[in-house]
Amino acid sequence: MKKCSKCNLEFDDSAVFCSTCGTKLKKERKSTKKEETKEKAFFNKIGDNIEKILDTEDTSKDYKDEEVDSYRGLAALSYIGPLALIPYFKGKENKYAYYHAVQGMNLLLVWILYTVLAIAFYQIKVTKSCSYFFGKVISKCVTTTPWWIKLPFGIVGFALFVLSVIGIIYALFGKAKKLPLIDKVNIIK
Repeated sequence: MKKCSKCNLEFDDSAVFCSTCGTKLKKERKSTKKEETKEKAFFNKIGDNIEKILDTEDTSKDYKDEEVDSYRGLAALSYIGPLALIPYFKGKENKYAYYHAVQGMNLLLVWILYTVLAIAFYQIKVTKSCSYFFGKVISKCVTTTPWWIKLPFGIVGFALFVLSVIGIIYALFGKAKKLPLIDKVNIIK
C-alpha cells in the first residue's frame, strides 16, 4: 500500500498519483535480508583486502633496543625524499637504520617514477578555458590538463605521501615493519 505524503490517504500499489490532491506517490522500497547480507559481504571483502595490504612483515624483534634508540632520527630521514640518501650511505653501520634506508630508497624510486609520469601526462592539454564578456574574449584562452588526468595522479601522490608518513612513524617508534605496497618494490636491497 502507498500513502500520499500530503493528504495521508492510502492507495493501491498500482496507483501513481493521488486521486485527491494529485501528488505523485512514492513507492516504498523494502530491503530484504538477502540484500543487506550482500552489502555487508561486499564491504567486509573490501575491509579484508585493505587489511591484507596493510598487514606486512614485522621484524622489530630482530633489532636490539640500543641499536634502535640511537638511530631513530636517521631512520626517519629515510622517508623524506632525497634525504633518504643520508641514511642509505651513513646508516650502513647500523642494521636498523639501514633497514629503513633501503625502504626509503625504494620509496624514493617510486616517487621519482611517479613524478616523471605526472610531468609527462600533465603535458596533455585539451581543455580550453576563455573568459567572455558579451560574446567577446576578454582574456587569453588557456589550455589546461583535464581533471580526469589530474585526479588519478593526485590520489597516487596522496597515497605516496601517506606511505612516507607511515614510514616515519614506524622509524620513530622503533618498528622494523615493511611499508604496504612498497615491500613489493625491491629494486634496492
